[in-house]
Amino acid sequence: MALLLLQLGAHPDEIAATQRGDCIDGGAFFLDFSRPLEKLRWFGAWNRRLGFTMSLIVPVIHQAESAGLRTIAVDRGDSYFAELQRLWRQRFPVARPAPVSQASGAQIAADFAAQFPHDAAVAPRRGAVRTR
Repeated sequence: MALLLLQLGAHPDEIAATQRGDCIDGGAFFLDFSRPLEKLRWFGAWNRRLGFTMSLIVPVIHQAESAGLRTIAVDRGDSYFAELQRLWRQRFPVARPAPVSQASGAQIAADFAAQFPHDAAVAPRRGAVRTR
């Protein structure tokens, strides 16, 4: 499924991301500009330094989280591939606003699985390189 970036009326300064066409009410995920965008490159092997950028590891954060752990993979063929890089050049780093709502870890995981089914199979870890 292709990535969709949205502006939500209740969060005018943030950019929501989803792959299902609309965000779950109360369970939106936003691009997390407080963390760096990672680039996966191919130069005979997957790495982060040399070669052509083939995929982006995009940090996202649930609207009820104060610190995000989840990321989504966006491949070079996605229509937002270049736009995401431009957004990170403009906005990174920025402090996250405090969440206005609360949700359990299980609810956040369920919201993530519903909106990003291909990325939900990978458990969130800091600093992990993921390939599909």
